[in-house]
Amino acid sequence: MSETEELRRRLEALEARVDEVEMIRTLRDTQLEHGKLLEAHTKTLQEHGKLLGALVSGQVAMTEQLQAVTDHLGVTPPEQPGEEN
Repeated sequence: MSETEELRRRLEALEARVDEVEMIRTLRDTQLEHGKLLEAHTKTLQEHGKLLGALVSGQVAMTEQLQAVTDHLGVTPPEQPGEEN
């Protein structure tokens, strides 16, 4: 194989590798973007979880207070839809 043919072969191989590197770089950029988006979603879900926990705690406290008032007054609260006797 002549020196020119060898150089041409090596150049073609190098160009093919450069194309692969560009594709890999594009995938990396996409993965970085997805990672940032997942971090933002995780933060939002954590905040929502805290808010939901606070709402549940508030609901439990209100139910307990209502029960204490009805017990004190000797009143039976009305049945809630879906409750069985």
